[in-house]
Amino acid sequence: MVILDRLPTVDRLQHLGLTVEDRCLMCDNGHETRNHLFADCPYGIQIWSAVLSLCGLERVMMDWERELVWLYTRLKGKSLIVFILKLAWNSYVYHIWEERNCRKFRNTYRDCSSLLGCIKDTVCIRVCSRRVHMDDVNRHICAA
Repeated sequence: MVILDRLPTVDRLQHLGLTVEDRCLMCDNGHETRNHLFADCPYGIQIWSAVLSLCGLERVMMDWERELVWLYTRLKGKSLIVFILKLAWNSYVYHIWEERNCRKFRNTYRDCSSLLGCIKDTVCIRVCSRRVHMDDVNRHICAA
């Protein structure tokens, strides 16, 4: 859904003719689009940068299209780091969207460290369920 830009973000709802508040609930600054939520929003950037750092990767998040190209070229093969990065990316997208919905519909907020903890828990549960051997680099994403 997110890659096909089919999430009901504010810009898509407005395109359908609905009148909705035109702001990002995560940073209270930008216009809520898929690209903003997952690649331009300071909240999302901070989370994804922390996830990459836990995986031993230091890089600046690019715009949405470049980030997808980077992921597409890096997430090939069956190595443990590729498996963990795929899980981390999917968990990142899921939890950012979940946080957006909690803020919109429940008026509840989590800070970056809480959301990062949820992503780490999700990745750790999936990795541990496969009983794979963790090396020092990949163990950080599962550390409490």
